[in-house]
Amino acid sequence: MANFQKLRRNLPLPPSAADAPANLSQPEVAPSDGRSARATGRTRQLATRVREDFHTELKMYAAKHRLKLVEVLELGHQALKEREKSSS
Repeated sequence: MANFQKLRRNLPLPPSAADAPANLSQPEVAPSDGRSARATGRTRQLATRVREDFHTELKMYAAKHRLKLVEVLELGHQALKEREKSSS
């Protein structure tokens, strides 16, 4: 069995209740890592298989216009809906 007595001797004593901060009464705040500031509301995953030439063309368009692939798909969908509206 392991002997933990040696380890215990090296640890400092815990602070007294009077010395400890009253952090339990304060609200819990998660550290901000920047992702929450960039939240887009996109919570559902979409995966599909496409032809290699389409994938390359889509990625090149997105890179040229500094867009994410999902943004290109959203713009394309919006254009299709507008075209459908105007044709009816």
